[in-house]
Amino acid sequence: MCSLAVGSAFLLAACGGGGGGDSPPPQPSNVLVVVMDDVGIDMLGSYGVHPSFPPTPNIDALIAEGVLFEHCYTPPSCSPTRAAVLTGRASFRTGIGQPIADWNTEPALALEEWTIPEVLAAQSAQPVATSAIGKWHLGSEAVGGVDHPNLQGFDWFDGPLGNLFTGQTYFNYGKIRNGVRYVSTTYATTDQVNDALGRIETMPEPWFLWLGFSAAHTPLHAPPQELHTYALSGDPQDTPYEHYCAMVQALDTELGRLLSGIPADVRARTTVVLLGDNGSPQQVVIPPSVPAQSKGSLFEGGVRVPLVISGNHVAARGVRATALVQTVDLFPTILGFFGVEAASGVGDGPVIDGIDLAPYLADPQVAPLRDHVVVDKFEPNGIGPYTETGAMVRDARWKLIRRSGQPDALFDLQGLDREGVDLNDGSLEPEEAAAFSQLDSWLEAALP
Repeated sequence: MCSLAVGSAFLLAACGGGGGGDSPPPQPSNVLVVVMDDVGIDMLGSYGVHPSFPPTPNIDALIAEGVLFEHCYTPPSCSPTRAAVLTGRASFRTGIGQPIADWNTEPALALEEWTIPEVLAAQSAQPVATSAIGKWHLGSEAVGGVDHPNLQGFDWFDGPLGNLFTGQTYFNYGKIRNGVRYVSTTYATTDQVNDALGRIETMPEPWFLWLGFSAAHTPLHAPPQELHTYALSGDPQDTPYEHYCAMVQALDTELGRLLSGIPADVRARTTVVLLGDNGSPQQVVIPPSVPAQSKGSLFEGGVRVPLVISGNHVAARGVRATALVQTVDLFPTILGFFGVEAASGVGDGPVIDGIDLAPYLADPQVAPLRDHVVVDKFEPNGIGPYTETGAMVRDARWKLIRRSGQPDALFDLQGLDREGVDLNDGSLEPEEAAAFSQLDSWLEAALP
């Protein structure tokens, strides 16, 4: 029996597949997690799902050095994804089903939840320095306020608590440094890399650094010209795609500066995890992608996101893993990089939905650890009642989308990157009906 407490939705996902057998755990080392905001797979040429995309040579180089996960799934918005990675728990467990209005007294990530830095502090064989830089978006005025990142276990936090809103720009925005408010007038993407490099220079090894870029989330703007190659002019709202692409390229440029700025010996001891928090936003999505099926939706354009892992814990280089994975899987995977076995229990024993991805880092073609994935969304945040709910479940071929007030939608994704035609028209073929029944049973088992 697997010793990790796993939700019923995920029991069929080869619970024992995330371990390394009797082999010794990897030696503790540094881990850098980079979260790109609102950057979907359609914006990265390496995924090959869209003919038009911004230049991202530094991300491409990272992919060439590691494993690209072709089918990584996550909730379709920012706060739920961040909660999933840091706790290894599905949205319905954390109560985070939509973006948190951090300035309000609304539910946020409960301080009782165990996060990666808290588990490292409690269970790592040696001290691990932890820092969070950039966008946080997991606390609120009711839960933790300006101290939320530190109360969730990070030794150091420096960045905005949430998105940049009215009155703030990428060139003038509010930040929090360990509970103290101040204002930055340095371009946000550059500023966040500066802060990350400062922490890497300061922290003793081993360390865990969480870098949440604000980019490429709105407000749309023209980045400093030296960071991109686009000829931009006028109001960004008139040419949103071009301005967004420049923001993504600027992110890539600064990511390159971050990676090259880490001393070579430190970089050799560092594993880099790069992911997107949801699909690309509707206002920048162009055909053949579908705006209504992008960020915020349960369609592939909203829930299938970039994930790349590269570094000293990755034996396979420049290869792709086609198996289904989820962002909750990063919780046990990252802890495993530090020699902490999540299956041994976390804190007071909360259910963990993630599965260690280490086998894929050794052999991306290993037998899949999951036969299906489940993603849910709901509003408002908290434990309910909810005014709106939705969920998706898919296996290697079939996908079911369930939304409150709408008929279930069934799709055959074989050979496709987008859903195509809804097959649930009242006349399912036997194969389609069997697929629907299986997906429905998984979904019913997964969600309360």
